[in-house]
Amino acid sequence: MSKGKTATVDIEQVIALAKQFLDRNLFDEAAAFFEIAQRLDPDNLGLKLSLAQVRNQQRQRRGEHQMDLGKNLLEHVRRNAIDAFQFFGLAALYEERGKRAQAEQCLEIARAKGVVNPFVHKLHGKILFAKQEFDAAADELRRARRYNPFDRELVELLSRAEYEREHYPEALEAAIDAFWLLKEGEREHRERLKKRIRRLKTILRMSQEDLVTRFHEQRDKLQTAFDRLEWQRERLLEDRGDDAGPPQPSPHAGRIELAARLRRMPPLDPLDDVELFQLTEVTHAEQLAPGEALFEHGRLRIERRTGYGVVALGHVARGSLLGEIGFVAGAERSADAVADEACVLLRLDAGELEQLVAGEPALGVKLYQIFWQDLATKLRQTNEQLRTFFSGDERPPAEPSAEPPGHERPAVGTGERLELLEEQGLSGVELATLANFSDVKRFPKDTRLFREGDEGKEMYVVLEGQVRISKFIPGGGEEALAILDRGDFFGEMSLIDGQPRSADAIAHDGPATVVAFDQRTLEEVLTVDPSTALPFMRLLCRLIAGRLREVDEKLTTWRIMAGAPDDDPSAFDTRENNPQLEPSLGRAR
Repeated sequence: MSKGKTATVDIEQVIALAKQFLDRNLFDEAAAFFEIAQRLDPDNLGLKLSLAQVRNQQRQRRGEHQMDLGKNLLEHVRRNAIDAFQFFGLAALYEERGKRAQAEQCLEIARAKGVVNPFVHKLHGKILFAKQEFDAAADELRRARRYNPFDRELVELLSRAEYEREHYPEALEAAIDAFWLLKEGEREHRERLKKRIRRLKTILRMSQEDLVTRFHEQRDKLQTAFDRLEWQRERLLEDRGDDAGPPQPSPHAGRIELAARLRRMPPLDPLDDVELFQLTEVTHAEQLAPGEALFEHGRLRIERRTGYGVVALGHVARGSLLGEIGFVAGAERSADAVADEACVLLRLDAGELEQLVAGEPALGVKLYQIFWQDLATKLRQTNEQLRTFFSGDERPPAEPSAEPPGHERPAVGTGERLELLEEQGLSGVELATLANFSDVKRFPKDTRLFREGDEGKEMYVVLEGQVRISKFIPGGGEEALAILDRGDFFGEMSLIDGQPRSADAIAHDGPATVVAFDQRTLEEVLTVDPSTALPFMRLLCRLIAGRLREVDEKLTTWRIMAGAPDDDPSAFDTRENNPQLEPSLGRAR
């Protein structure tokens, strides 16, 4: 902390008060205390984020009582849109009559009305170019191209502006775009663009091979933008029941069809149309013959080869994921996926997917949330299969859900919590949020932190001691699933899917001290800047994937001990719809 030891104590007390008010939905009071804390430590990113969250909740609370104001706002926006287009029309009229000053004033008013309109930026760019203000003209024309990349006149003028300010690579890129956007029969424009491109090739000392590569790259960018919009148009017509007519041929029509197939996959429902179309960049359709190792159609079984033969683990339902464990854990496959009959597999290339996520972190956060949800479901189902190996009485009635006796709240400073989280590779805003909005709890030896079947309201990370994750097996008693040490997360599954706890958590072999995070804190971490949320999601996915592999090892061993027949793939097929093994995100088979 920037204010020394005394201020550190004070600021933690202030934060605690602010959190108490926040828990009671007293947002004004919480905001006041967060402001005091921020004055004590102005560089604390977690406090800045928390204060922003509370202020947003204040605005939402006020909005609940101002529905009429919302209707007035919509009407105001509608009027602004009409005014903006009319001011743009007036600006075009002034520009045609040579009155550039008045035209620029009208354009400024049109922009102030808040309506995104590429023609406003294009016209302003033309005016600035005529005034030989090439830097400003290029800025306006780039904005216009962002909104409308298919305007040939626009990109050709942008190429000229970039050329005049000696930004030759950008000038070449725009000139190539203009060339690809030419209509049939525009011979004069074509020859003019060829001359400019040859001149830029000479200036940049490019080889013919490099120029051809650049042409292909720009064509692919334009085609991708076109296909994405075309796919949305077709979906809109399909939803309305309109007849879109026969499909138009396109060299990249496969991506539209592939996006439509991905949209039918239930695990990908959280992705919007743009994100789904981005995913087609790394998706490949593969045909599998019966018996091939390594789905959209067909029947696929999961099996594991052991020293005692092949153990069948289940079948994969159409539209399910497989292979994501190896992807998120960065580990080798732990089982085989074999086609029982002819199958179609939609495979996401692991290397290409990593590159896509690195460039689109918001998409990455959503994908890892999908993996997280899928892995949590499979882990629950795998845990439940452990209950099928013995016969015996069910578990005794649940104990009271109140916190166990002897539960303490030791004083652990924010700095120590930060150190714990940094050990897990977290940093930045997500680390500050977790550290500031967490509780520290200490449990005596053999005390249950939670019990199977309890409602899950928090997730935890071990600070000191060990925690045993176990499950009651009818006829077998308590079965330990994992022993967790410092830095290990647990209890997150119930925050993912809202289901009750799937196992017990017990202070193992001595007292255990844990740091607890509630649902609200987790949501805040996942809604901050995607670049900072992505490492946290990757960490959680790696942890749950590792836990799933460990439980699967135990399950396979028990099956071998139970004498599962090698030639009966349905012998233990209790997870028909969601087998625990790995969804199709592919590394090598």
